[in-house]
Amino acid sequence: MRLPDSAREFIGAGANATLVTLNADGSPQVSVVWVALQSTPEGDELVSAHLGEYLKVRNVRRDPRVALTIVSDQPSGFMRPYLSVTGTARIVEGGAPELLKELAAVLAAPGLNFPPADAPPGVLTRVRIDKIGGVGPWAS
Repeated sequence: MRLPDSAREFIGAGANATLVTLNADGSPQVSVVWVALQSTPEGDELVSAHLGEYLKVRNVRRDPRVALTIVSDQPSGFMRPYLSVTGTARIVEGGAPELLKELAAVLAAPGLNFPPADAPPGVLTRVRIDKIGGVGPWAS
């Protein structure tokens, strides 16, 4: 699915998001991650990078169903705008340091040198967007 322009602008060059994966027992596992929006011929994807084989990565390898929420840092009316996404994730080997460097320039404190030069290749979590909602012009 291609996101509406309003959602694309909301994510911008990167955003903090909560990523919900499913533990082996079916309970939710929640992590805060940096995400980028990347377009593919099949549609838009939210992409996050991980330097290690964390629980969220193991969960996606076992069960690709995920949910993400991106909340605005700007107050607005009744509730802050937010974008909710449900989708299907896949793990791609490598590429984590490059994406983390790109996102750190936007989301981290100025001057932060992250990731370190000797960072492992890590993995990317690529989420195919199946459905969106939330509070904002993208919500139906």
